[in-house]
Amino acid sequence: WFDLETPVAKAIGPTNVQVLNHHGYRNSHREFFVRTTRPRVLIQQNWCADQPGQGVLKRLTSTSLYPGPRDLFATEILEANRLFNGGVVDRAYQSQRGHIVVRVEPGGDRYWVIILDDTEESYRVTAVHGPYESQARR
Repeated sequence: WFDLETPVAKAIGPTNVQVLNHHGYRNSHREFFVRTTRPRVLIQQNWCADQPGQGVLKRLTSTSLYPGPRDLFATEILEANRLFNGGVVDRAYQSQRGHIVVRVEPGGDRYWVIILDDTEESYRVTAVHGPYESQARR
């Protein structure tokens, strides 16, 4: 009912890494926001079965909104969501569980997404994605 995303998208423009608005709930990441911010990496902090919303997932993976690859990472996709959204979740998400760390090299030209096992205190590294090349603001 209140569109906060449009003025934010206009203010920030293209992004490299983005945390999903409102946990990826169905009222977030509208077409204008996704098309304008064009994130390469998306991080979702989910906590319930309807995150991401089906429409949100469709918009985030749509190459008609902006071309090029994008990688999604989630703190925990619940099985109910995976079943509801079918294979889209498995194809879109590089990681569906764990603590997510973004490491940016000095100067900001490249960054990595590191997944940690959050089921024990050691926070063992389970995956490293990247390097990703930072995109200059247009």
